[in-house]
Amino acid sequence: MPTLNNCKSCGKLYLQNVTEYCSDCQAQNNRYFMQIREFLKINPRCTVMDIHNRTGIPVSKILEMRKSEYVPFSQ
Repeated sequence: MPTLNNCKSCGKLYLQNVTEYCSDCQAQNNRYFMQIREFLKINPRCTVMDIHNRTGIPVSKILEMRKSEYVPFSQ
């Protein structure tokens, strides 16, 4: 059953089903994921700063995705 919650990213009130993000922020996270995935296919040995500098994705978002294993980073 969905619960009323605040988005982890923007703070907007939304009905939480599975994710901690509202639909807008989840869509942005999905776009970031696709960008990072495509970048890592071409540059598999790059650093977080390389990803940030080349894609413009905030470092905090890259680290958050890495921590949650949302993006398949090599160890």
